[in-house]
Amino acid sequence: MQLTDVFPSIPPVQRLTVASIDPKNEGIDFWIWFRSLQGLVNRKEPHLYVIDLKALEVHKPLGAAEKHWLDYYTTRFGIATEDVNSIDILLERYKDLAEGYVLYDNEQIIQTQNLAITRAGLENLLPVSPDQEHWMQRHGIPKRDDLRGRFFDDWDAAEWAIEHLWPSCYRKIYGNFCIHRPNWYAYGHQLEDFIVMHRGMALDLPRCRTHRRSLYLYRKMMESADPPGCQMNWHCAWEQEKEYVAEAARKGFFVLCSTGTPNLSIHGGIGDPNKSYPQPLPARESCEAEKEKVYVCFYNSDGDATWAMNNLHSGNWLVPQRGKFKFGWGFLPLMVKLMPGMLQYYQETKTEADCFWGPSSGAAYTYTHKWPTDLVDMYLTESRKLLDQTGQNGCNLVNWFLQDWWREVEDEKAVRREQEAMASGPGLVCGLGGSPFAKSYLAGPIPKVHSVHIANVGRDNVGDIVRFSRECPTRPLFMFLFAQISVGIWEQIESELEEYKKHPEIEILSMDQFFLTLQDAIQKGLVKDRLYETTQALEETWLRAPGRHRLPLCERLANELREVAGMSSEARRKHIADAAWTDLVSIEIEGVARDREAFLKRFKGRKPPDPSEDADALLYVAFTMAWVVVRAAIEAQGIYANHRTQCLTDFRRTCGHFVDVGPFERLFAAWENWENGVPDVETIRGWCTGIAVAARQLTDTLGPGETEEFSGWPPRTI
Repeated sequence: MQLTDVFPSIPPVQRLTVASIDPKNEGIDFWIWFRSLQGLVNRKEPHLYVIDLKALEVHKPLGAAEKHWLDYYTTRFGIATEDVNSIDILLERYKDLAEGYVLYDNEQIIQTQNLAITRAGLENLLPVSPDQEHWMQRHGIPKRDDLRGRFFDDWDAAEWAIEHLWPSCYRKIYGNFCIHRPNWYAYGHQLEDFIVMHRGMALDLPRCRTHRRSLYLYRKMMESADPPGCQMNWHCAWEQEKEYVAEAARKGFFVLCSTGTPNLSIHGGIGDPNKSYPQPLPARESCEAEKEKVYVCFYNSDGDATWAMNNLHSGNWLVPQRGKFKFGWGFLPLMVKLMPGMLQYYQETKTEADCFWGPSSGAAYTYTHKWPTDLVDMYLTESRKLLDQTGQNGCNLVNWFLQDWWREVEDEKAVRREQEAMASGPGLVCGLGGSPFAKSYLAGPIPKVHSVHIANVGRDNVGDIVRFSRECPTRPLFMFLFAQISVGIWEQIESELEEYKKHPEIEILSMDQFFLTLQDAIQKGLVKDRLYETTQALEETWLRAPGRHRLPLCERLANELREVAGMSSEARRKHIADAAWTDLVSIEIEGVARDREAFLKRFKGRKPPDPSEDADALLYVAFTMAWVVVRAAIEAQGIYANHRTQCLTDFRRTCGHFVDVGPFERLFAAWENWENGVPDVETIRGWCTGIAVAARQLTDTLGPGETEEFSGWPPRTI
């Protein structure tokens, strides 16, 4: 099959009824029923286009984008519009499309919101919270069911939905709508129209080891899914992005980060889904490597996210600086089906300096090393076709798996499969965090390069490049940099262009030029097995100094964890829920815990794990803390830390003579055997004490001197 077939076709849009509304004093529950109504309307005929006036005022990239696309659609495609800005008029006009409404519990068992959204698609029943019922009553829409008081907890509700609703759903589309209010993850409700339109399943099932029951329910549901498929909206507040994506990949589902994407039930019906936009490669003779050069390319990739396509790459596509320097953009290849009109706009407005380059993981966002063997070749082949159609010669192909790897998974077989599938392009990239010690792959049909640095707003990016070029004597030097996905990154890079002129050895290339030049350097033998020669200066900047200065943070946080482990079950679970412990799984400790108060309140109000999952939650944060300490300790000694078991081996070898590695070994073993159950809380509590003691010893032995100043944290990931 074709990957575009995952999404049912939306008929061509012939007209638009534009609803520009601001429901005063209404919360997110208003949008749940209203966007579900939009899905019912557009299933019959795609024409209802909604503009949230509050978003237009408060969240300018999102709100302004809806007006931008409306203007483009009407002028470019000649679509006639009608303005109806009254909620009551709209509800009265379309109420006959709803068979009634279902009440859900928006206070205690919030999972019922997702059951109601799913039933909107299956039974034409609007999902309504008690405080929104007045809209239904005013327009004579009958109540058909009440989900309040029916379920013991959110997971009972999810289990019921998997048994009773999932079999009737379109089992290629799953929408994850987080239930953990008031965290921002729970307020991503712009996608109901699309899920309802196509009868997809809506639930919130964190795929995190803090929530064993939820993870197992998700796996149970996916056993009867219909791959290949798509996991939409965004992940739960309890899990990390990489956990969310990895579990879907196991079953042949890719991910679209599609929160912040209103009107998706309209966008697919505007534009030509069969149109192709080839991007010719530069002539190879113009891409010859010179010995003393430092080659740099910049790339911004959230193109796997429909929200980034919708809000014009956080507004960066509209900045006047675009076109003044060479830059790589990731665009969602599946735009050909989901947003063909948007794709046409980007192609019409690109400059010669804009190089389109496939975003995270080919056609969408996934980790192909986790895909089923009977589906992965199809996914990669289809990705190559869609990249060609959207004018993207190369591609960003990431592979992560947080259970075992801190950075990119180093899987030679998976990389070679990707290289062969994408060989018609000039190269591949990976790694959303920069490091010269991360593995790149120069052998094979085309090179695959890990990012070496991140260009960030507020950093001296030219200074970073110059410093790196001095610490690494390799010439020619090839530096692939991700650019921070943020408002202001274009102004930042443009403001530095004059500074580059002081360093004529530095040349900024397009992504295509960069990889053709790298291929030339490899063929000439100028670049051999490794992109970067390891030096003491590089080790000090990227490993030793950050590792040393992470150790005091580790000590403080390990002591905090020891106190948490000693709390009562209820207090401990609440603390783990409110604080940022789960962020340590994928963010460096300095990005999570430098501010203690912010750390303690990061997820305030997140619903704690159940009492039955107390030990699971404690083991999760205890193992995470242990791995943070291990990585800091070995990197402080100049050892690159990535694979879990290798980290422990290096830690035992280099630190075992002055700290007790036993608690670390037992935590790592418990993590390895998690599927078979976890030790009791008392046992884990003892390990937490051991980690705290070791963290103090490691800081004393390997940490910074009392007078050592430090501000050289590696740039934060995008």
